[in-house]
Amino acid sequence: MFIFFLILGLIFLISGGVGLFYVNATANIASGTPIWIVGNLTFGTFALFGVAILVFLAFFNAEFD
Repeated sequence: MFIFFLILGLIFLISGGVGLFYVNATANIASGTPIWIVGNLTFGTFALFGVAILVFLAFFNAEFD
């Protein structure tokens, strides 16, 4: 279960980071437009979930006691 959640957290973190990079750096989307806001909210949520999963795994890991 530990490995599953570790991989899931990394997938969320990487996909969120790549999406944020795409929306903010490479796509020619003007800041403040609705698609820019939705992209940042969506990929920011993915990145936040990935970080949260990894932090909870680090703090509350009971598998290796």
